[in-house]
Amino acid sequence: MARLRKRHLPHRVTLQMFQGDTAESDSWGTAVADVPAYVEQKTRLVVDRRSNSTTKGQEVTSTTFVVLLLENDVQPRTRVTVWGGTSRARTSEVIDSAYYEYPGAPSHVELFLE
Repeated sequence: MARLRKRHLPHRVTLQMFQGDTAESDSWGTAVADVPAYVEQKTRLVVDRRSNSTTKGQEVTSTTFVVLLLENDVQPRTRVTVWGGTSRARTSEVIDSAYYEYPGAPSHVELFLE
């Protein structure tokens, strides 16, 4: 199986996994920094897959596209910080994610952020 490697992903992001809803608020895990990624500021329409969103199931605008290695697969609502340490640094939630495992081609995870 062909795999994407760290050397193919020039950017680094920070991931904070969504743990779930609690009685008082939402809960996120500890931030994992320096995750290899490919990041593009690119606007596109995607279907909102966040379970508690007021726009659940509707087409919404994603302003950032991120590619990760398979081992960094995340679910909607995970917080992702892109461009950390620069004037463009921002943190937003995953609207939708897609897992691509292809025999003979680079396998990867695609994230669409708010």
